Amino acid sequence: MEVLSGNQIRDAFINFFKDKHEHTVVKSSSLIPNNPTVLLTTAGMLQFVPYYLGLEQPPYNPPRATSCQKCARAGGKDSDIENVGRTPRHHTFFEMLGNFAFGDYYKKEIIPWSWDFVTNYLHLDPQRLWITIYEDDYESFYIWTKDVGIPPERVIRKGKKDNFWGPPGATGSCGPCTEIHYDLGEDMKCSDNCGIDTCECDRWVEIWNLVFTELFKDEEGNYSPLDKKNVDTGMGLERITMVCQNKRSTFDTDLLLPIVNKVCEITGAKYKYNEKTDISIRIITDHARCVTFMINDGVIPGNEGRSYVLRMILRRALRHGKILGTELPFLYKIVDTVIENYKGAYPDLEQNADRIKDVIKKEEERFKVTLDRGYKLLEDLMSDGKDISGDDAFKLYDTFGFPLELTIEIAREKGLNVDIDGFNSAMKEQKERAKAATQKISLTDDLVYVNIENKYGATNFTGYEETECSDAKIVETVEVDGGLTDIILDKTPFYAECGGQVGDTGIIESGNLKAVVYNTFKVNHLFVHRVKVINGEVQIGDTVSAIIDKERRHNITIHHSNAHLLQAALVKVLGDEVKQAGSQVEENRTRFDFSFSRAMTHEEVAKVENLMNKWIAENQKQQTSIMDVQEAINAGATALFGEKYEDQVRMVVIGDVSKELCGGTHVKSTNEIRLTKIVSESAISAGTRRIEAVCGDAAVEYLSQKADAVDSLAHKFKIPYNEVVEKVDKLAEENKELQAEIQRMKEESAKEKIQSFISKAEDINGGKLFVSKTLGLPQALLKFAVDKLSDRLGQSIIVLVSVVKENQLGICVKVSDDFVKKGVNAGKIVSEIAAATGGKGGGRPNFAQGGGKSSEGLDEILLNIKNELKNL
Repeated sequence: MEVLSGNQIRDAFINFFKDKHEHTVVKSSSLIPNNPTVLLTTAGMLQFVPYYLGLEQPPYNPPRATSCQKCARAGGKDSDIENVGRTPRHHTFFEMLGNFAFGDYYKKEIIPWSWDFVTNYLHLDPQRLWITIYEDDYESFYIWTKDVGIPPERVIRKGKKDNFWGPPGATGSCGPCTEIHYDLGEDMKCSDNCGIDTCECDRWVEIWNLVFTELFKDEEGNYSPLDKKNVDTGMGLERITMVCQNKRSTFDTDLLLPIVNKVCEITGAKYKYNEKTDISIRIITDHARCVTFMINDGVIPGNEGRSYVLRMILRRALRHGKILGTELPFLYKIVDTVIENYKGAYPDLEQNADRIKDVIKKEEERFKVTLDRGYKLLEDLMSDGKDISGDDAFKLYDTFGFPLELTIEIAREKGLNVDIDGFNSAMKEQKERAKAATQKISLTDDLVYVNIENKYGATNFTGYEETECSDAKIVETVEVDGGLTDIILDKTPFYAECGGQVGDTGIIESGNLKAVVYNTFKVNHLFVHRVKVINGEVQIGDTVSAIIDKERRHNITIHHSNAHLLQAALVKVLGDEVKQAGSQVEENRTRFDFSFSRAMTHEEVAKVENLMNKWIAENQKQQTSIMDVQEAINAGATALFGEKYEDQVRMVVIGDVSKELCGGTHVKSTNEIRLTKIVSESAISAGTRRIEAVCGDAAVEYLSQKADAVDSLAHKFKIPYNEVVEKVDKLAEENKELQAEIQRMKEESAKEKIQSFISKAEDINGGKLFVSKTLGLPQALLKFAVDKLSDRLGQSIIVLVSVVKENQLGICVKVSDDFVKKGVNAGKIVSEIAAATGGKGGGRPNFAQGGGKSSEGLDEILLNIKNELKNL
């Protein structure tokens, strides 16, 4: 029988539900979820959450869907990253095959369908398949045993831990699940008692999980039936491919083996010869695939959120490359293999290949510099001959990305040990901090607001037409930390933070109530006003006036329209390579991030700014239209890459200049902006630039401050303002010449000292020995003096300590190669002097530097060192 490929299995699953069971095929959503509380898409059902919660009606007839969803798990409680490479089937990126029913079919349909698919379409041996169900789910047990015909002894009952899903928070929808497992065979058993009912070893593979959400759990822990029952299933493509291809590891399937082979080709490592090497190969394989897909979906390396997750995964792969002895950059070379394997299912990978490789290569080059710093720090740490502490090993790992294995290996070469227990303790503390941070990003946090929306419906936003509303009704309140309250109104003019535009502030008041609105944010379609109550009480059901800060809103609005002009001008000046990567619009600035491969020139920045001001002066009119998303895109509207839009969208058109999908607030015509000024252009990561600009009053104030600074300098120099730049340039050049002259004089002084040092050098076996202290020689010239002295003396040992000033010593030691071979170590000599004088220092065996704080006893210290070296 033909062995199915991973691509064939993916197609077979989708076609089974599309052709045989009338499911709508839904394209995989981006790895960047349309949900601000979730870092990455971690499950197939995530894009369908609004349908499961009843917030939206599914646009499918019948209401059922099927998809193959790209997923990534590398942060928070669902992360598999520590297991990746160490087990046969854990991954940071994976594909989840799924079928979903929204109040449509249920257990009686999907259970037989699932058996039909795995036995008749995937041709799995029924004797190797086992079923688990929730212990009280008698309905599923009946269907499996009576309708499908599974022997009762092969249907295993399990508790809530294994076979009950949800709710995601304290309350919400939940229900039992049933799973199909595959037995890889007796040769995989972990013990004589190995069984699916008692064991979770690698012999048993869960290939399909069928979740039935049929209950609602309330605050008191009571369960009640849902009006509509839903189905949510998930089958990991990598796992089912492993089973169908009769492999023991997902890395041996045709989905991943080509990438494994490419990793081996680049690193020179052999697979399945050494377990430690295999772990590194598998980690690089998995991570190369994951970062390729993340960057393709618009994630860029950074220090926050999903950008940090990407950087962490990428650098973890690079660490393991170093462990295999591979020099950076190398990971970007694997991208073409990943794309070749997946372009059939995800054609956009091929379209974005150059950008993906460019982002990875630049991050590798940046990380190489970081690793080099780590090597230098490790060298310094070992210079005193002491073992490496756990804290220092962890600092190398965490700050410099330096693998613990490399630290151990290099330390061992020097005869030193590493405190591994201390390292593990520091690692554990960091993980606990990280876990606490990621727990803030959770669907659970928003569940209370989801329940409010379920009860009262979406907030009616009136802020496009008005800035205050006198008949808003308080429908719910939520107490939050810091004495603040969240107020939810049935309608509001307050814009909720979204699409890069900050939320409105203002006042909510009625009668005796006065509440200051500090921020407005949105959870799904619910607008939440975070307030501080100044006087009175907030009463549910009261009618209130909601009044936004009009001046602040106006300034935010002009900065948002300014962002649209900025993007249009960037595309016109720099070309179509420019793609928006993020933005932040506030009352006093526009921050715009965009993809571009290099720094802009001064002339390009000026062109962009002049073009924007030209459009502002032309008083271009703004028009907004509501239309279908595809209609807007067909009309030429710019959409943000990776963004998920509603079926109906707002298309904002500014004259013949800009056309974008946008839900923000905008000027009626560009002359409201008055003036714009680009403040800065800089890099925020490889391949991504950032421009900050100001407009309106903020631009006038910015230019006024710059003018005041120029006027102040003109007054100081007693010259016209237009000669200030020339004057500053001239002063800078004069200062440079003076500094060079001072340096020359210091070097001449040092040369005179060197001449006097030569006569003090003593003959020893194999060369010259010079040990001395000097007064007033700056640290910067100490190395210069030692290098020059070494040139004059030839094979030598030079130990020079300068008493720079009170409580400051400079220490420098240089040892020629012949003496290094005899065991003389410059790093150890510097460490000894530094320790004795209250300082620190170290370095390589042939050269080292350090500093001290006290000259007390220095003569005796140097005399002892001199006597030891004379006796070589």
